[in-house]
Amino acid sequence: GNETNSCTCPNTTNCKVFQKGYILLYPFNTEYSLVCCSVLYVMWKNVGRRISHHHLPLTKPKFKLQGVVFGPLLGAVAVIIGTCVFMMYQIQATGSAPNRQVFIMYYSYYIVLLPLMSVGAVIGTIIHALEKRELDTLKNPTRSLDVVLLMGAALGQIGMSYFSIVALVATDPVDLLNSLILSYSVLLIFQNITQNVFIIDGLHRQHFMSPVKEQQMKEEQNHEGYDQRRVSVLELGQEIRKVSLSYIQSYSKLSWKRRALREISFFLVLCNIILWVMPTFGAHPVFENGLEKSFYGYSTWFVIVNFGLPLGVFYRMHSVGGLLEVYVTA
Repeated sequence: GNETNSCTCPNTTNCKVFQKGYILLYPFNTEYSLVCCSVLYVMWKNVGRRISHHHLPLTKPKFKLQGVVFGPLLGAVAVIIGTCVFMMYQIQATGSAPNRQVFIMYYSYYIVLLPLMSVGAVIGTIIHALEKRELDTLKNPTRSLDVVLLMGAALGQIGMSYFSIVALVATDPVDLLNSLILSYSVLLIFQNITQNVFIIDGLHRQHFMSPVKEQQMKEEQNHEGYDQRRVSVLELGQEIRKVSLSYIQSYSKLSWKRRALREISFFLVLCNIILWVMPTFGAHPVFENGLEKSFYGYSTWFVIVNFGLPLGVFYRMHSVGGLLEVYVTA
């Protein structure tokens, strides 16, 4: 470990594997510490806390992949394209110094994805405003912490984007790559803000009460019956058709507001997952493109990136949790 950290690492396979693995696992160490702090804070705030019975929900919402069609499809496309971009970037970055084209490809992907995420979050916020659900004013330490963590972790990406904007405007914003990075930085700030508003507004809404409990019980009984007997190939096709029809029926029974909220939430979940994977496993163009580093100097930009990057990774992971809760309660 000492040899690896001092860059006197001998040219052996074990040492190289440890060196590369340490870099990849570093964000997880930061996320683990932040999660532990969050859980301990919630435990501390709930000591001696009492909740009256009339504030307790009658049914606890469960995650079910119902009422979504377009969100998973668009999100899957974003994940597949992002994975291809990430793999091409990593091949270029590990083989030699990344060329200009790979940076253009990387930032172009973000420039296309971030506006879609922002538009989805804005539409979701408008739908929240049109809903008749009342705000949940009950004091909740967990929800309060979620809000603080979302806003605090977003400062990492917003801070890096701000310093990038200053550096690019002061140098040559007309250049193609510089223009892409400038657009990426502005869009990233806007996406963080709109997504935070959408999640926080959703977390403060009262849960929808399920009016189709009898139908769910019938579906569970049907599933139990299916498990108790063997099905042939023809019967399997019939069962798949029945499941598809029941999925379509459950989708059509939801109001358009609930469907839209679920579609948007699921789409944003998948987008945040791929945007978490890319920086977590080594895609760091904010440090490797050399533009901001040449403006601020190696030491200053190194400090800015080391402060903002772990917070940005944590923000994406924490956003997934918040968006899943918005999806479940919609």
